[in-house]
Amino acid sequence: MRKLAAILALIAINSLAISQNDWNWHQKHYFADSSVNEAGVWMNGHYELLSNHLTNEVVNQVIFDGKITRGATAYLDDLSSDSYTRLSAGTQGSMWFRSARKGSWRWLFGVGYNDVAYAALRTGVVQLYLRGNGPYEDQTMELGSSFLTYHSYQSAGIGFEKSTAKTSWGLTAHLIKSSRYANLNMGYSELYTAPYGTSVEAELAVQYDATNTSQNKLGAWYGTGYGINAFFQHQPTSKSPIISFQVKDLGQIFYEGADRYRVVDSFAFNGVEVENILQLDDSLISGGDLDSIEALIGLKESHPFVRAALPANIQINYIFPLGERISVNLSLRQFIRFGMPEISAGMAIRTTPWLTLEPTIRAGGFSRFDLGLSAAINVNQRFQLIVKSEQFERLIAPKKSTGQYLFVGGQLKF
Repeated sequence: MRKLAAILALIAINSLAISQNDWNWHQKHYFADSSVNEAGVWMNGHYELLSNHLTNEVVNQVIFDGKITRGATAYLDDLSSDSYTRLSAGTQGSMWFRSARKGSWRWLFGVGYNDVAYAALRTGVVQLYLRGNGPYEDQTMELGSSFLTYHSYQSAGIGFEKSTAKTSWGLTAHLIKSSRYANLNMGYSELYTAPYGTSVEAELAVQYDATNTSQNKLGAWYGTGYGINAFFQHQPTSKSPIISFQVKDLGQIFYEGADRYRVVDSFAFNGVEVENILQLDDSLISGGDLDSIEALIGLKESHPFVRAALPANIQINYIFPLGERISVNLSLRQFIRFGMPEISAGMAIRTTPWLTLEPTIRAGGFSRFDLGLSAAINVNQRFQLIVKSEQFERLIAPKKSTGQYLFVGGQLKF
């Protein structure tokens, strides 16, 4: 449990990136600002910790207390081990410069960082980590198939945008320097604990890849890769709805000599009391030495070349005005290789020429159901600041809510 707490805290202290085209529909949605020909700088930072099962009470204990109480995780006993617990946790940030439009073309230059984990774990894995196997005696806990992927990298990119009166499209390419990578994959795996913990039987098919962690993230360079973002936006007239289509984080990172640990085996302990399989000790073997559970199963270690795919995803936005002061944004996002579809909606209300408020709602994806509020400030159509927050449920109902989200972005036009 301590290891899991440390991992989650590391992820939380250090989310999906805003692409180079989002500034365009942001300024039209929040401020009805159609002036897009100037040069400018767009900056953003993003934090999220979303899950369909891990409550904000558990997350708050990890971040602020450094430990998780058994009372906070008791609700996990009511969940089926065969269900899935989804998680998206981390931060992302970027800064992009766009040149003034010359004719129909402009250049894009930017840098960014990514420190985020995605997981789709059988709930049995979460129950085992947070509760041990004691509460699930005489049950078979489903552990696979499951995955958890963690990327931490920095990037620099260049691209272009081409626009006409109705349409704009573009492409950016990124060089990636990876400072951390970890990937856990579990195939068919299960754990059975007999009544009173007198025996434990397990089938495991697990592979874990990871880079070194001895250097700090800024200085470490364990992998090199590329990423590609592409976007297309169409608006027939200045008063018409906007349709925006984006492909984000399409690419790979390559690691030479990553650490790999692999187990494909079955094992059983009989005639002993095993209340928590994660806390095995020498009592299991009379007169023997047991450093860890790895000593009892077929653990294999290697250092292969690893090709890791980025978490590519597709996002579609449909923005339409309701009169002069209201704009509605409908969004659909789907990761290409994993995850559930995420649907969100927001209604931007321009209370004054310089202030816009937007209640938001989100469902699906890695979370369940989240409510939020955004505020946007516009100074002379030159400096624009947007803050999006989904922190209220965490404060009001921490034992039931499962999402935290905070975004700050802004642009300066030249």
